[in-house]
Amino acid sequence: MIKKFFLPLLIVFLININVKASINCNNFTEKIGKEYKIPNKLLTSISLVESGLKKGENFVSWPWTLNVSGKSKFFKSKDETLSYLKKNYDKKNNIDVGCMQISLKYHGQNFKNFNQILDPENNVKYAAKFLRSLYSKHKTWNEAISRYHSSVPKRKMRYLKKVHSYWSDLRQRKIKMDLVVELDELSKKERKIKYFRDEFRKQKILDSI
Repeated sequence: MIKKFFLPLLIVFLININVKASINCNNFTEKIGKEYKIPNKLLTSISLVESGLKKGENFVSWPWTLNVSGKSKFFKSKDETLSYLKKNYDKKNNIDVGCMQISLKYHGQNFKNFNQILDPENNVKYAAKFLRSLYSKHKTWNEAISRYHSSVPKRKMRYLKKVHSYWSDLRQRKIKMDLVVELDELSKKERKIKYFRDEFRKQKILDSI
């Protein structure tokens, strides 16, 4: 009875940890960019401009990123980011959130709560829809890219140059980008995963005797 109960729980535990461990903005920008028929690597390039962070040898867009009144803040976990948002939003509502740095001031009303806008998949999907709508309205990708950031001509031009720089480097593979870079807060759980996998293998051997 104990064996039968333990194994399903172990499997669920491993699946949940592995799903969380693979969370990375660029998993979603690559996948969702294709779903919305956005030019190859463009959504990922925008995410790197918005929330790019060096992690070891890799350059990734970091999901737990906020821009508060023009200053970027990188947090270690989703909980830490949510905690900051809840404490500071009423004082500083000019905050951009997550992988694609979605503005709470201009787009916050389209989300149920902070948790939803911070979720990497929701965040990237909303950005993809918004970028697509800008392209449909303005008819060129350059205009859509620049207006994703601003409608002020000088700011538009600076932003467009940044995105094109990353876009070019990505297509030429000058940027090393691992789509499954694991989040810092999960590093301690890697040992747990190995332990439970070993236990799972031992249990299978015992069951076969």
